[in-house]
Amino acid sequence: MCARYLGFVLLIWFAGVTHAQNENVCRAPVLNGGYYVPEKETYLNKAELTYACDSGLKPVVEGWWARSRCEDGNWVHKPQCIDQNACLPPTISHGKYDKAEDGWYKERYSILVQCDDGYERKGNSRPRCRSGTWSPLPVCERRRDSCSEPPKISHAVIIHQYKEVFSAGSEVQYECEEGYTREGNNIIICERGQWTAGPTCNKSSADQGHSASDTDVQPEGGDRRESGAGSGKQPEGAFCVMNAARYAHYGLAAAEPENMWEGQDKYFSCIARDKYIRVRCTNRRLDFTRCCDGNEFQSFPDCYRFGESY
Repeated sequence: MCARYLGFVLLIWFAGVTHAQNENVCRAPVLNGGYYVPEKETYLNKAELTYACDSGLKPVVEGWWARSRCEDGNWVHKPQCIDQNACLPPTISHGKYDKAEDGWYKERYSILVQCDDGYERKGNSRPRCRSGTWSPLPVCERRRDSCSEPPKISHAVIIHQYKEVFSAGSEVQYECEEGYTREGNNIIICERGQWTAGPTCNKSSADQGHSASDTDVQPEGGDRRESGAGSGKQPEGAFCVMNAARYAHYGLAAAEPENMWEGQDKYFSCIARDKYIRVRCTNRRLDFTRCCDGNEFQSFPDCYRFGESY
């Protein structure tokens, strides 16, 4: 009985292993107008084959022969033989165009080339495929009024996506490290190939020896007028307390309350993924923008506009 049961278990295990292996193997490719070696019915994972094409045709990659590899049940790249006058996708540094679904373009087909932000096109915007080559191809050159990456500031990060080149008029925003206070404008602008002056991030006074007592801690909500009436003690640093739970209707994600100093701007996470809200402490009250992501902060002025105060 035990031997029969063990044999049944081994049979199921062997069948499962065989199925998993079969999922990774590749079937012989269908190659119209060409031939390949070695010629098999199936190929193991990571196995390679080499193929070439009949007269008047060529592989879908550079060269008169090509290699393809079996990767988890698929051929990378898929072996194809195309007309010798067809064109392969061109390489245009800092340029983009519509990609062909099959990975190649018929003769006399034209593409529209556009340059990345901060670059300008030199030459024909619509190159055409002629006898297997593109004629003529444009180039994308960096504009003179564009800017390199923003300057690095100690104890600060930039909340926008990294790029090597920014077009004229681009804005980026700095955020100081926790425990540091910003001095100066936290938004810089690319003007005539140069960035405007940025902020500095200095160690906060509260982190330089000031030990907060119970009377220094502000009430939830940020308005200092709600704190311990009659104590007569002014907080030395924090004038507002940002309590995400109290302002959840703005879309704020749950977080521990944080002290903010007069004139300070900070970004807090929103419930929506990859979105943030800008909060400012002004005259002992909190001002809020709406929740925006990094691209929206760069593109939409409303993301910097404060609404109601509390």
